[in-house]
Amino acid sequence: MGEKRGTVPGLRIGEVARRTGMTTAALRAWETRYGLRASARTTGGQRLYRQADVDRVRAVHRLVSRGWSVAGAVREVLGQPGGLGVAAGGSAEDTSGQEGEGGALPPPGGGRRPLLDALATVDAYAVLAGYQAVRDLLRASTAGQVRGILVGLVQQLGGEVGPAALQDDTVMPVDLAFGEGPPLLPRASATSLARMRLEAVLPLVVEDARVVVHRLQLSALASAAGQAGANMP
Repeated sequence: MGEKRGTVPGLRIGEVARRTGMTTAALRAWETRYGLRASARTTGGQRLYRQADVDRVRAVHRLVSRGWSVAGAVREVLGQPGGLGVAAGGSAEDTSGQEGEGGALPPPGGGRRPLLDALATVDAYAVLAGYQAVRDLLRASTAGQVRGILVGLVQQLGGEVGPAALQDDTVMPVDLAFGEGPPLLPRASATSLARMRLEAVLPLVVEDARVVVHRLQLSALASAAGQAGANMP
């Protein structure tokens, strides 16, 4: 993205949202609530993201999708007290047994902490709701059923679900639709019990949902290929 001479090079928040698969509202919430800020400003005071900032956003997003809380993921990536000290320009990836770009997907619950262990500090109601959702996912036969299970879990934990067009600081950057209709994002007030439950439970269940949807897609492709082969003369 080119910049006029005399300005600070960088990306505006809308472009960063597009590149990272997040919403601008979520990026602003992470900035104000967790300190994940852009490192440059225009002469008018508007924040600009450099590549290192974009890499940090991506690293936090990856950790959140694997079950970290946003606060814990930001501490990890920024190397703040309480985190594991990942360098600001480094990667938050664990290269042992994790899913890579275009790599094989692990089985549900594989390659990360078991659901019940990860939720040990969350109230029993949320743990049971997440556990039941995972059991339901294993019986799902369509992406639409997966979508319905995730929406039901959000509502059961006290959150709401709405279209991606509705962006504010209550939105969590997790698409529950999996291609079944327009994107659906969970919502809950930042200070609510529902938000605490969702941040702890939902990323773990969504990760399993991705694996289930991927397997359903592979099964559908194999079935279509078999049918095409059977119809050949």
